[in-house]
Amino acid sequence: MKKFFIVCCLLIWAYFFKAIFYEKEIFSQSEGLFVLGVLLLSAYLLAAVLKKVRFPGLTGYMITGVLIGPEVLNILSENVLKNLHFFENLALSFIAISAGGELKFKKVRNNLKQLGAILFNQIFLVFGGLFLVLLPLTKVFLGSMVENEKILIGFSILFSVTALSKSPATTMGIITEMKARGRITDLVLAVTVLKAIAVVIIFPLAITYSKTFLIEGFVFTFENFMLSGKIIFSSILLGLIIGTIIILFLRILKVEKALFLLLTGILITELTHLFELEILISAMVAGIVVENFSGKGEELLTGINKISLPLYIIFFTFAGASLHMKTVKQAFFITLFLILLRMLFLFLSNYLAGKWLKEDKLVTHYSWMGFVGQAGIAVGLANIIERSIPGETGKILISILIATVVINEFLGPVFFKFLLEKAGETQVQIHKGKNNF
Repeated sequence: MKKFFIVCCLLIWAYFFKAIFYEKEIFSQSEGLFVLGVLLLSAYLLAAVLKKVRFPGLTGYMITGVLIGPEVLNILSENVLKNLHFFENLALSFIAISAGGELKFKKVRNNLKQLGAILFNQIFLVFGGLFLVLLPLTKVFLGSMVENEKILIGFSILFSVTALSKSPATTMGIITEMKARGRITDLVLAVTVLKAIAVVIIFPLAITYSKTFLIEGFVFTFENFMLSGKIIFSSILLGLIIGTIIILFLRILKVEKALFLLLTGILITELTHLFELEILISAMVAGIVVENFSGKGEELLTGINKISLPLYIIFFTFAGASLHMKTVKQAFFITLFLILLRMLFLFLSNYLAGKWLKEDKLVTHYSWMGFVGQAGIAVGLANIIERSIPGETGKILISILIATVVINEFLGPVFFKFLLEKAGETQVQIHKGKNNF
């Protein structure tokens, strides 16, 4: 209660302080730093409060974003969101590097058949199933909100691709918290990272094609396709170069690792912005290179963990601030429907893969629970959608996507914890020699 009281006092003070000094020239020049300090303190404390009642910390950051965002207290205004956009991208680069650093080629080779079956089914069943179901049903849910029916086709494409994503950061957070290890733990983590790579490669093509339905007068041509391919290739090349630089530094200098990694994140953020490349692809490839071609993966992740907390707070607080509450209320039923529909296709994909591989009940009936949570990459994709599709349409799509991510992020850790306990792979169960299958 003490921390919750401090959060309330901090937000009330910040609201009235900004209201009083908003017109002052001195305050307007330092508004970004003021808001940054408020969101870091309040989000961190609120997350600590929610963890005591078994909520994930990321949910606390997002709730803080909603509270201080443009639609509630307006401490974090639209103008400040734009001015601090660099920090959001910087955090995204660290999330993606960490995800790439968790992909170990050796474990993938040892479980190639199992991983391939689940990954294939999730990509085609979740994407294909959602797309086919959404096409007719979005007219029912969003028809009154969107004048042009072509927009609904574009939304179906983008949501179906985004629904594939699963948060590597959330997955690692639960595994670390429960000190889990075992076959199911490795399976969920490997599929999560592989799917994240597939999604960030597919997404530039998907968003380019969907613009033909979302933006009046936009025509998808072979040149558009080649341009997307060029962006993907260049992003991978940049990731290879950055990964090599990180390896050389860790091998030769071995000092100030955290500071060097911070500079590396800034470099990725600036270069991808300058050359209009995909930050997710470049950062993830860099992490993969370090983990699999140097033996320095553990050092990389340890260094990132030392500096990532404030950036993660900023990233997920911004995600909450981007949530347009009025639109969420209008689209509440489609949000709930999409969450349940996504879960259904996740279950079907893993069930069919398990039956084909003649796996046990743990894989066929329960493994889908490891893939519910989103956040991280899904939020990044949603933000890309908002920047690529301006106006009211972009606001509607980003609100629905962020709303589904927030709820999935709340449900994901609960489902994943249940799965790990069912598999008997938590540290407590391993010590007791307990395994349910």
